[in-house]
Amino acid sequence: TGLLEKEVQKLNEVFFKFIRTRRPFVVMKIAMSMDGKIATTSGDSKWISGKTSRKRVHELRNQYSAVMVGINTVLKDDPMLNVRDLETKTKNPVRIVVDSLARIPLQCKLLNTPEIAETIIAVTDQASESKINALQEKGVSVLVCPALKDRVDLKFLMKELAARDIDSILLESGGTLNFEALRQGIVDKVIAFVAPKIIGGAEAHTSVEGMGFASLSDAVQIENLKAAPSGEDIMLSGYVKN
Repeated sequence: TGLLEKEVQKLNEVFFKFIRTRRPFVVMKIAMSMDGKIATTSGDSKWISGKTSRKRVHELRNQYSAVMVGINTVLKDDPMLNVRDLETKTKNPVRIVVDSLARIPLQCKLLNTPEIAETIIAVTDQASESKINALQEKGVSVLVCPALKDRVDLKFLMKELAARDIDSILLESGGTLNFEALRQGIVDKVIAFVAPKIIGGAEAHTSVEGMGFASLSDAVQIENLKAAPSGEDIMLSGYVKN
């Protein structure tokens, strides 16, 4: 009893979190430059990280039950959020979009590729009822969540997703949703791919934005930090300290 307990916990971290709390294990994935930017001032972001890191992201998508993004990512990139470029693929993850006001375009790829994977749109009760109906007519699942400071209550969303047996989520979002996820306390692990590039620019987006934490004592602490090469990049990984 207790032999290599911490190592075993990490090998089964998704299972243990889900069984004990009935909440998904959430991994925040970040790809950024050495100065913390995720895009240039013009919005160019392809590609900050190298080929090896991008392949590892697809391996992560293949590993977790769902991938989650915010509406700004959909509006900017129109992503598919599927698994690509792997020799062996077990599945495509469930695709989740946090979209408080249901602004997602009806013509976007996520809403028009039902054969790839299930898509869930998380909105608040401030979203247009007609838009919700239009999304449902597309065969998309819409989860109406309580609003928390005009944004989706992410803890409520996690509870609803767990009820659908989604035990793990790869969060691949921009700075706004990343901050909300950290602020609302749903993130368990952070994986950051740091590219040997310096972008600069006061207006260039960073990996975590929002209002930020006013005091260093409120900052999210990462423990058990590890660093490993990822092609030309460095992969940092660690766990959010409770």
